[in-house]
Amino acid sequence: MSFQTSVNYTWPQGYPGAIASANPRRSVISPEAGFRAGPSGLTIAAFAWVNQDGITVSNTGSGKPAGFVHRDQQGLTTQYLQSSTMLIPGGFGVTLSEGGDYWAVSGQAATRGNSVYASTTDGSIQTGPTGSAPQGTVDTGWTVSQGGDAGRPIIITGPLS
Repeated sequence: MSFQTSVNYTWPQGYPGAIASANPRRSVISPEAGFRAGPSGLTIAAFAWVNQDGITVSNTGSGKPAGFVHRDQQGLTTQYLQSSTMLIPGGFGVTLSEGGDYWAVSGQAATRGNSVYASTTDGSIQTGPTGSAPQGTVDTGWTVSQGGDAGRPIIITGPLS
């Protein structure tokens, strides 16, 4: 763990991947043995796809992602003296969300009502007007319910139908 080099005077509104409201949430139905992170692990607060085997999940894929990897005691600190992590180690159990309100971070400034797009190479989030997916992304069906500056926490909402 490195030596503290800064002090925050105010807490952030939310932390990426955390549940943002008490509104209903919905998880992706998993197979009997549950979903498992792929060999290289799975990044929390990003979108993910279920692989061909129906069990392994990764942050890369094509087409609409299966769900959002929320932060619900899923990341593990596995390195000696590591202070935090946003990675689920390969082979560990995973829960994906397909609806609800979650904190996230977008690479662009986000405005309420923008569509949420997922990078097909790492599952990271980008936002923009509906119907204009940035290069290398796919529409997730999620929307921005509370906007913010690029790189700052926003709230994304998944459909509950």
